[in-house]
Amino acid sequence: MELSKFALKWMALVFAFLLTACSSAPVGRSFVPETGATLGGGDWVAVAMQGIPEVQEPAPLWRWASADQVSGTGGCNVFTGRAVVKSGQIQVGPLAATGRLCLAVPPGGQEDLFFRALEKARSVRVDAGELVLQDATGEVLARFVQLGAVSP
Repeated sequence: MELSKFALKWMALVFAFLLTACSSAPVGRSFVPETGATLGGGDWVAVAMQGIPEVQEPAPLWRWASADQVSGTGGCNVFTGRAVVKSGQIQVGPLAATGRLCLAVPPGGQEDLFFRALEKARSVRVDAGELVLQDATGEVLARFVQLGAVSP
């Protein structure tokens, strides 16, 4: 059974759309995410956080498991929960986290500041490949880079 040229073109178009929809945020790209699905495809690792001069290892990271589910680590404790993104607005929580006593956590409350940034975040954007969380006043709370991101 032979497929018509129209059917082949239609299938190619659908396939290209699906590949684009499933791709991660490329390095260097700037945009306002419509949903959390746009931010999937790898771990987002903290490179800057309000209240800390320099993020230390182990750095906090998070990832989108689905359009509205996230998981990750604050550097010691692991967490999972909801993060709903809608046209650049974000609402994180509730989150469930382990309560381990972590002796190797960087000084200065880095993990606490990370969880506080997630809690206070009200907007999200990707600026030159960095995920940027801002509070309700527009103040930058944290910046993240995506591990395994693909260059355009």
